[in-house]
Amino acid sequence: MQLFLMLLSALLSDAIVMDGKVKEAFVQDKASVTCSYDPYYKNYPKYWCKGYYRNYCNVIASTPNSTNRVSLKDTGMQFIITLTCLTKEDTGWYWCGIQRDYASDYMDYTELIVFDGAKDTADLQRKQNRTCKDGPFGYSGNHSRRTCYQPVLPLRLSVLSICILIMGMGIITTAIILLRRKRIKKYNRGKVLIRLGDHSLGPSPMIPTPLMTP
Repeated sequence: MQLFLMLLSALLSDAIVMDGKVKEAFVQDKASVTCSYDPYYKNYPKYWCKGYYRNYCNVIASTPNSTNRVSLKDTGMQFIITLTCLTKEDTGWYWCGIQRDYASDYMDYTELIVFDGAKDTADLQRKQNRTCKDGPFGYSGNHSRRTCYQPVLPLRLSVLSICILIMGMGIITTAIILLRRKRIKKYNRGKVLIRLGDHSLGPSPMIPTPLMTP
């Protein structure tokens, strides 16, 4: 059983992968996140949400719609999120996800850290000329809250591999059971033949004892 679980976990892989687990940026700056995914899911809806727990993350934006501070781009292999006019309140944990209607969503996370100040004087001058609105990201009205679960099997190849593995283990188990039954049946049959052989010989003849004469 442990071997089966090890093989099963080895076949599991992420269907969507973030390009970095930590993103750093400055206030009023921008940050970009790239989530690469299996091209099989290119037509599936993608979303960007905020929250430490993936089970209860608040969706900020979802394809094909962007917001005033969150730009979404889906290339068919990559889901690119660009965050602009960052504030300190934007610091936190974020998830990019692939929405599936009849199965659990695929998701990966990153931590965004927004620092005060600018990287250099040129950045500071550029930021002073911007017209960014203060405040954290707004949340999409249609997706104020989304419940997401752990991914099952991400790729079709993994599903096929698991099916083959389960079928193979089933065949091996069935063969072992049949072989064991065959041995038991053969053993019982041998015992029956021995018993029949003993009965066919009949009772042992009595050997007469010679009379002793005085």
